[in-house]
Amino acid sequence: MRLFLLAGLCLLLAACDQTTQSGSSPTAATATTSTTANADLPPIYEPLIDMHRVDAAKYRKDLAECRQQAAPQEAVARQARQQQAAGTALSVAGSVASFLPVSTFNQARSLGAATDAAQNVGGATAAGGAAAADGATADYALVVNTCLTHKRYRLLRG
Repeated sequence: MRLFLLAGLCLLLAACDQTTQSGSSPTAATATTSTTANADLPPIYEPLIDMHRVDAAKYRKDLAECRQQAAPQEAVARQARQQQAAGTALSVAGSVASFLPVSTFNQARSLGAATDAAQNVGGATAAGGAAAADGATADYALVVNTCLTHKRYRLLRG
């Protein structure tokens, strides 16, 4: 039973590692691929604009240009959210593993130390990812808002 749980935990960590590593290479081809992949995802921030006397088609075009300028901040925010999810998954796996039955005191002590470590590392990783994601999302909103302001749009929330 413990062997199956250990194998499952290793697979979970490997899957989390794969999602964190995708799109993190600094090459131009990867940056283009991650930008294309982010185009399919919903935006992480929607500006609130006074649409009185504003051409909707021109606004959509300008907003797309501003989001393109803020693409690096968006990539950092999405990667930090993945880090947060991986840390949460590790913490939950440590919590679930703490309920495994063991036959000896030494096994219980070793399992307790391992689950405590998984919970602590997972919690710290999730907290670090959440803080980084909040900062990157704020930077993304700042870039988009500033760009729209320079294009003469009136922000209702800024």
